[in-house]
Amino acid sequence: MKHILILVLSLSVAYGQLLWNTCSDEPFCDRIRNGGVTAPLVLNRYSIGFNFSSVNAILTNSAGDRNFSLSISATENEIFRITIDDLSNPRYRVSQALQGEPVQLPIVATIGQESLQITTSTGALLLLDYATLKISVYKNGNLVVIINDNGKTTFNTQEDDQSIAIDFTFPGATTAYGIPEHAERLSLQSTGPGGLNPYRLYNVDFPSYPIGTQQALYGAVPVLYGHSVNATAGIFWLNSAQTFVDIARTSNSVQSLFISEGGIIDIFVLTGPTLESAVKQYTSLTGTAPLPQHYTLGHHQSRWSYLTQEDAETVVRQFDNYDLPLDVIWLDIDYTYGFRYFTWNYTAFPDPVGLQEFVNSTGRKVVLIIDPHYKVDAEYFVWVTATANDYFVKNPDGTDYQADCWPGLSSWIDFLKEDASAYYASLYGMDNFTDATDIVQIWNDMNEPAVFDVFEKTFPRDLVHYGGVIHRDVHNIYGFSQTAATFDGLLARYDYNKRPFILTRSHFAGTQRHSAIWTGDNYASWEHLRISFPMCLTQAISGISYCGADVGGFSGQVTEELFQRWYQAGAWLPFYRAHADQYTERREPYLFREEVLNRFRNALRLRYTYLPTWYTRFFEHERYGEPVIMPLSYVYSSDANTVDMDDQWLVGRNILVHPVAEEGATIVSVYMPGGASELWFDIANNLMYYGVGYTPVLVTMDSVPVYHRGGSILARKEIARPSSALMHSDPFTIYVFLDVNNYATGTLYIDDNQSFNYRNGVYSYYRMQHINNVFSVTLIDPDAYYPDGVFTIDTIWVYRPPAHYKEAVINGNTRYAVTYTNDSSIMKIENIGNINVKESTVISFV
Repeated sequence: MKHILILVLSLSVAYGQLLWNTCSDEPFCDRIRNGGVTAPLVLNRYSIGFNFSSVNAILTNSAGDRNFSLSISATENEIFRITIDDLSNPRYRVSQALQGEPVQLPIVATIGQESLQITTSTGALLLLDYATLKISVYKNGNLVVIINDNGKTTFNTQEDDQSIAIDFTFPGATTAYGIPEHAERLSLQSTGPGGLNPYRLYNVDFPSYPIGTQQALYGAVPVLYGHSVNATAGIFWLNSAQTFVDIARTSNSVQSLFISEGGIIDIFVLTGPTLESAVKQYTSLTGTAPLPQHYTLGHHQSRWSYLTQEDAETVVRQFDNYDLPLDVIWLDIDYTYGFRYFTWNYTAFPDPVGLQEFVNSTGRKVVLIIDPHYKVDAEYFVWVTATANDYFVKNPDGTDYQADCWPGLSSWIDFLKEDASAYYASLYGMDNFTDATDIVQIWNDMNEPAVFDVFEKTFPRDLVHYGGVIHRDVHNIYGFSQTAATFDGLLARYDYNKRPFILTRSHFAGTQRHSAIWTGDNYASWEHLRISFPMCLTQAISGISYCGADVGGFSGQVTEELFQRWYQAGAWLPFYRAHADQYTERREPYLFREEVLNRFRNALRLRYTYLPTWYTRFFEHERYGEPVIMPLSYVYSSDANTVDMDDQWLVGRNILVHPVAEEGATIVSVYMPGGASELWFDIANNLMYYGVGYTPVLVTMDSVPVYHRGGSILARKEIARPSSALMHSDPFTIYVFLDVNNYATGTLYIDDNQSFNYRNGVYSYYRMQHINNVFSVTLIDPDAYYPDGVFTIDTIWVYRPPAHYKEAVINGNTRYAVTYTNDSSIMKIENIGNINVKESTVISFV
């Protein structure tokens, strides 16, 4: 959201490198990385025990005076889990990140003289060598991961050093993906002693962050994939302490070293064998995003800050006056009374209910910010209650931790204390958060947590949470814990049947179950526009699909060209919000000259046209665990050209996006994947391309290179409306893009757009298909149906139609003539009286 220090970009880079640690600044990391193993472990093979689902053994340190537990199991979806903990002093375990304790599967264990072999019913295999503690994992007979290949396993137990480490090898891999959040390309860079710093996972507030570094940002998701055109496997390192990750490419593998400041060794081996299967294995552990409310996929307008009620209402009116679609207006910290959250500044916002009623009358909603710091103030009800009930994070001496943040001297809720988390959740109740109506949703910011007056602008690591847990061990789940409690609070606020919307800056593995994220306090530069693409792609394959970047850049003065390109590109990321800090010139789109305004309007309208696709993709994400957006290597994994590609991406499997992200560009090189039998149709000019590689495409300021895949069917809504709520009853236009075999298929999901009733079968999920001269619509789940759903079709376009199509016969009765473009490449059926699809429709072409 905001800057802790207000700096221009060049100074911010230097500031970040001066004030944030690298591995060499952290003694535990420097010792392990550069000094070798500091606490090696030895297996006592006589301690090995086996039950139907796990193997357990005792490890000892080199001195023989400390014992550690080793557990190996296999879980659903062909995943191995390996844990090591200190038997004398069991450490903190991060259970919150998992959507539930993974179900263990029966295994067969063969305990040999020199090694242990574990096989699963699906044929996955794990070998443990007693002498070296090397673990080799096989999938389909192929070696996919080696654990402790270089003998780096470390488990320190000194009072001042609780660090752990282990190394991994991905045989045959050529690149590595994952471990967000970094301002980094999709393919991670090689690091190593004497070279680049290791990637740091440690949630911090880093404004106007530099591009292409390994420094930590706002989130920490410790999942890593080793990828090649032949196979992909992954590692999920379940640890919430500060972590450093080295990446090294060799001639025949990718190697990695994970070093954490505390916690236990808890590893999930994602056996793949493809990127798609490895990602789905990961989301089977940490979950998927619940289907968001439909309106949240529209356009969001925000600023730090709209300082008055009049200002906020004027912004909404101007969007209508200039015919610009908008779904949400955001209020930053200045709506509160002195930055006391769950209060209102009644001087600037004299009638907050009236404001919300006005916004609601236009078909729109409101998002309010709630940060995790609470002003030390004997007259502030949150601070009084939390203090009286011992709900704040503590200093080592047991007193409440207090430090400076937006309200001044503040304290922070201890979300590890169940009562404190429940109290925080209760603050969202209608009786506590007064004058916040039922159109309000929430933005959790500054929750790394950000602190103004301490080193690295976050909590000291020796703070103490409930149960004596040292903050060092749980730093990276603080923001996660806040959003989990916010989610619970919003569920209760809306009687457990309205889907919460939360945006969070800090995040961890599993955050997707509660919140959307954005790429934080970016800058108005072409570099930050370009890096937003791989940042969100990396998040998507790391479980967090609901991602976007502040359109225009949070800080800095944006140029007209950059702003137009950002609106065009941002429309193709899942979360679409324009946001800016208080030091920028006002930049609502209606303030620009007509030519530029038209481009903003066109970008916004295009986004709204595709809302049925976005909504369907999010349903399918929750259902199947597949990312909403994905790198080309996810689908075209055997194509070596896609391995490092991150300047274009796929929305689902059927829309290819290559935004223009270079200043002054008049041509872009678009990669058309899939081979000579794959077709791609330009949505702007209807040109068809074969999937045979790079294609030069001429662009103007109006161009957004986007393509539909041959073999796909999409449903769009093409009547321009002020907000998504006003599109509910509009008819669909169907686009059928036939492949080389004259086949196409697609899906469409419809429900009430806001409740959890879909989990009880109140939805309609349709399959659209063209095969053998017939276009049909049928229910995929015949036992599920949304009776109030509106699925009417007013126009159908068919690309590459067979030449003999002359008429369309609808449901065996009504005949309609078809028309063709001059070159006969596109066929149209229109004026068909809005076919009302309930459970099925069949259109035969004759």
